[in-house]
Amino acid sequence: MKKNTGLETNSLPQFFYDSITDITPEDIFRMGGTAVGIDLDNTTVYDSTLRLFPGVKEWLKDIQSAGLPVVIVTNTYNIRAKAISKKLGGLPFVADADKPDVKCFEKAVGITGTELSGFVMIGDQLFTDVQGANNAGAISVRVKYKTRELLALFHFLKIRKFEKIYLESKGKGDKV
Repeated sequence: MKKNTGLETNSLPQFFYDSITDITPEDIFRMGGTAVGIDLDNTTVYDSTLRLFPGVKEWLKDIQSAGLPVVIVTNTYNIRAKAISKKLGGLPFVADADKPDVKCFEKAVGITGTELSGFVMIGDQLFTDVQGANNAGAISVRVKYKTRELLALFHFLKIRKFEKIYLESKGKGDKV
C-alpha cells in the first residue's frame, strides 16, 4: 500500500506573496476575487498565539473598505478562533475547519454570500490552505510562513519538509 505523503495532490498555489499585508484589494480583484478567506497561524497571527502580525488590522480595513467580505477559515479550535476574531473586529469564522476538506470552504462562501470561484483563500500551508482551496474551486494564495510552529513541532517540521520536496518536484524550489 502506497503511503499518501500529499505529494500527489493539487497543492500549487495560484498566487504567492511574502506576507498577507502585501496583498492589495486591487490584487484580489485582479485574481477574480469577490470574498476573502484568511488562515490564522503563520498567516495573520504568530503561531499558537493570539498576537496579530504587524499591519494585519490595517490590511483588513483596506480589504473590507474595498467591499470584500472576509471570513477566517482555520483548523484551530473554536475558542481561540473566536478570540482572534474579536481582535479583528468580530470577523465571522469557520473553526475546526479540517482543511483541506472542501466543506469548510463551502461553509465560508455561504457566510460571505459569494461563489467558490471568487473566494480567495490566503494561507501559509500547501497541503491544507492551498490544496483545500484548489480542490474546492476557489482561488489559492500562499504567503510565506513567518515562524516555526511551536505546537506539534515534529509534525510541522515533517510538513514543511514535504512542502519543500513537493515544490522542488514541481520545479518551484522555495519560490511558491
